[in-house]
Amino acid sequence: MSEQHNGTPTQLHIWQQNLNASLVMQHSLLNSPIAHNWDIVAIQESYINSMKNTILSSYFHAVYPTT
Repeated sequence: MSEQHNGTPTQLHIWQQNLNASLVMQHSLLNSPIAHNWDIVAIQESYINSMKNTILSSYFHAVYPTT
């Protein structure tokens, strides 16, 4: 999504949203145009399954806190 000028991004676009641990909200966000039109999608309180992982597609990369 970053604007390009001579191959160098000129702006960074970040979308941040709290999902309140809702699986439905997470799927809705990740499958919406919002998720693909921003450089960074920062999710607070994402859905965590019984294996202590979040749900993502291969388009996204999860970063977990260290504590």
